[in-house]
Amino acid sequence: MTQNPKRLTDNFFQILFVFLSLLKPQTLMIRSFFLSLAAIGFSISAAAQWQQHIDYQMDIQMDVKTFQYQGKQVAVYENHSPDTLRTMFYHLYLNAFQPNSQMDKNMQQVPDMPARFMHNAGTEAEPKYISKLSLLKESEQGFIRLHSLMQNGKAASYKVVGTILQVTLPEPILPQGKATLTMDYTAQIPTMGLRMGRNSSDGVALSLSQWYPRICAYDSQGWHPYQYIFGEFYGDWANFDVKITLDKNYMVAGTGTLQNPEQIGFGYQNIKEVKTRQKTRTWHFKAERVIDFSWAADPAYQHDVVKTKDGVELHFFYKNFPESWKLLQQIMPEVLDFYEAKVGKYPWDHYSFIQAGQGAMEYAMCTFIEGGKDPKTLIRTACHELAHTWFEHIFAIDEQQYPWFDEGFTCFLQLWADAEVVQKDPVANFSDSRRKAFLDYIQDNQEEDPSIRADFFERTRSYFSTAYAKGTMFASHLDYIIGRRAMERTFKRFYKEYAFTHPTPENFVRCAEKESGMQLFWFLNEFMHTNHHIGYCIEKVEAKGDKTLVTLSKKGRIPMPLDLIVIPNGLKPFSLYIPIDLTFGEKPNPFINMERIVLPVWNWAENTYQFELNLPFTKVRNISIDPQEFMADTNAECHNY
Repeated sequence: MTQNPKRLTDNFFQILFVFLSLLKPQTLMIRSFFLSLAAIGFSISAAAQWQQHIDYQMDIQMDVKTFQYQGKQVAVYENHSPDTLRTMFYHLYLNAFQPNSQMDKNMQQVPDMPARFMHNAGTEAEPKYISKLSLLKESEQGFIRLHSLMQNGKAASYKVVGTILQVTLPEPILPQGKATLTMDYTAQIPTMGLRMGRNSSDGVALSLSQWYPRICAYDSQGWHPYQYIFGEFYGDWANFDVKITLDKNYMVAGTGTLQNPEQIGFGYQNIKEVKTRQKTRTWHFKAERVIDFSWAADPAYQHDVVKTKDGVELHFFYKNFPESWKLLQQIMPEVLDFYEAKVGKYPWDHYSFIQAGQGAMEYAMCTFIEGGKDPKTLIRTACHELAHTWFEHIFAIDEQQYPWFDEGFTCFLQLWADAEVVQKDPVANFSDSRRKAFLDYIQDNQEEDPSIRADFFERTRSYFSTAYAKGTMFASHLDYIIGRRAMERTFKRFYKEYAFTHPTPENFVRCAEKESGMQLFWFLNEFMHTNHHIGYCIEKVEAKGDKTLVTLSKKGRIPMPLDLIVIPNGLKPFSLYIPIDLTFGEKPNPFINMERIVLPVWNWAENTYQFELNLPFTKVRNISIDPQEFMADTNAECHNY
């Protein structure tokens, strides 16, 4: 398991402690002062690294006929923060799937909400769209209803606010203290869920994600009691000990390692069938250091297992489209190996691909994927969801605050794997599809601030374009600026320094600076905290004696270093590189089989740049800016002469 690294500041303060302790007694006052200062600094440094921890124990009794379950939950909460906690918050996600919930209201307010969530209560000529949630009967709704809540044996007062449970603790939880919270509740799985629910389009009976009372994340910014509006998540790491009792004919797939395969069978540990006279079975799962627990169940699941070269078990649970799911099994071991090689080791012993839910969504140690009729779509989706394991589950990015960081970098990894592993075509610019999608979004002239929290975008398209397209473009442009080798080292450094720490985009950029030797925060600020764009043009190419004068212009607000290729008549092509002043550095030559000429720096405040080619004008056949089309440039039509 990856451990949190010690920071440079820790080492500094430790050395300072040792040095000051060696001072002579006559310097006692000075020594005391600086020892106190060092102690404060060391405390601040250590506090910046703390993570909360939870141990969950759950006993679930599922009625597969009514789609209700009774839950008993014990959560031992460890407060590693420097704060005294007097209030706690839980997520009650299932409460979103009801008429008049905030999710329901939001669906009716967003102008471009996807059609699958809406119902036309009017006519084709005069449509009147309402949320499908507003039509759910009581027996079709989702809910979590508490019966009791105790802290260390004392009743805790609480109130339910939509999908959030606000708890007033009878005893404060002191720094480095812990508390045991127990609850009993009843819950119901909705007919219409967001990535979960009952009787999915594939006929899967139970898809349970966001299904239990989950303690909200607490970090240096305090509690994160996000209402469940659309579907991005954030949580603290926990250990889970979960027992699920349900109809004996149902196969269960999900997070964690099955503890009692000899009582279960169903292909776990190669045990095919275990007969029982009882009407139910109890499945016992355990998972360590994960941020969530999800599961699905159906009596008609098929269960296959393959292994990666390092022994990680990949489980596949499906009931439809077996040809596609069999093909998936041939590819995913190599994809997981690829992610480990590019980022870092997968820290658990198995992973499950589960035909369940709606659309697709990544969870701890597993993913839910709808369908599989088209094998190419299934493979692409599985690659994407598996890549999330690193950014949502190992790094545990706050998806609400940084949806583009999680989704964008996941897309970057997925497209990288698709090019090198699936397509066997390791092209340099594998993110071109996202570049085109981002440019389409820009041309729509309805861009929203990319730093908006996930649920606060006014339009669905703005959210998806920012999180998926622009987020991918941030990673791709960073790759372009620093070079592929430095980008690979950055991913590995980021894993080594920030696995299991809830890092931010700033942490990744700092790793990129260390690996590239460049200054890069200007790019994070310009690309992800503004709606500025990139725009470059070849304005003029003209004769200047026996040489050629080239004039370039900067049309957009975001400055970029430039790669150019010159194709002369009768001579070998060569590349040009124009660094910019903001990076204070240069990337290696990306065109390894081509001579490169490094030109003088282009200062970002200047909109025009000129350089001379040591070629007669008549010898210049073609000049192109960004020939690999990495940049999301709004003026790409004037990149070529």
